[in-house]
Amino acid sequence: MNHLLPGFESQERVALLLSLTRISSPEVIAALTLHYTSALPAERAAARHGIELSNFMRGQKKLEQIAATVEAIKAIDWAKLQSSPLLTTPLQPKQVA
Repeated sequence: MNHLLPGFESQERVALLLSLTRISSPEVIAALTLHYTSALPAERAAARHGIELSNFMRGQKKLEQIAATVEAIKAIDWAKLQSSPLLTTPLQPKQVA
């Protein structure tokens, strides 16, 4: 399942996800960022930054794995938040003495 949509991701989100990987090549980082922020096809993003498509795909696979982990953490947090007593009990107005 793809968690990242080409053309729909912000540069900030892509940069944060990339910071969780060991991807260090500026060209691969630039190509992935271009692909996910502008919807440029993978082949063209890789060619524009002078990298092999296989290197781009390897980076893309790793970025998707990280995004899947982040989404799984968010799902756990959301489930925990929904079962929190703070959200399940209605707020009562403060009594003024």
